[in-house]
Amino acid sequence: MRPTLLLLPVLASATPAAHAQQCTDAIAVIEHAYAVRPGTVLPDRAGWRRAPQAGTCRVWPAHPELTLLAVPVWNDRDSLPDAPDGDLELMVIDTASATPRAWSVLRGAVDSDAVRFDGVALDTARYRLDDAHWTFGVRTRFTGASSPNPYSETRLRLIAYTPGHLQVLTQPISVDIAQGEWDTRCAGQFQTTTRTLEVGAPRPPGFADLIVRERQVARRSAVHDKTCVDSDAPAVQRSYRLRHDGRAYPFLDALSPY
Repeated sequence: MRPTLLLLPVLASATPAAHAQQCTDAIAVIEHAYAVRPGTVLPDRAGWRRAPQAGTCRVWPAHPELTLLAVPVWNDRDSLPDAPDGDLELMVIDTASATPRAWSVLRGAVDSDAVRFDGVALDTARYRLDDAHWTFGVRTRFTGASSPNPYSETRLRLIAYTPGHLQVLTQPISVDIAQGEWDTRCAGQFQTTTRTLEVGAPRPPGFADLIVRERQVARRSAVHDKTCVDSDAPAVQRSYRLRHDGRAYPFLDALSPY
């Protein structure tokens, strides 16, 4: 693994009405949704700063009448300058009118400590867990600041929607992890872990099981004859089954953020 440069798209200026259907201008859609929401919906908090420029929105492909929003809110009062803490606000709005349909707050979801928050994305894969809820995912990315010890991670939470209510189904599951230690020239060792979620057979009247499949690869780099050579160990594969207990899916240390 080598440190990589991430290029972010430049957001064009536009009105919310022009781009709400496809959410091509996330900042405009987010700002409009917050401007027209009732005061009881995700109220402003003293000492906290909402960050639309770091948020995202997405029209729900399976339910295009709805748009999903995820917006960091930073705790300016208690955070350290180099390790900001914050929550992630979620809102489901009517695509045409921006009327809020459901909302929630993921407490501490964007806290930065040993690693720093690096973005959020909405996952609209078809997680068909039962017949009563529509489910989507929220992916948060984190990166480390050390060149000799590179680190990146993506965490996934599943959220169930019914009109007027959002239910957090899982603790954050680390689905992509890349970490290592090297001399910043060649020699070092690295490890990548990739996890995918599958939905098991329905379990009426509750949620279906979640099956997490894991693939882990270790790599070493060393100089041979003045050339940097990589060598991979055989991949290690595991699987985990998560069964809903009536309130949430269980928390497993093996799948939790590092």
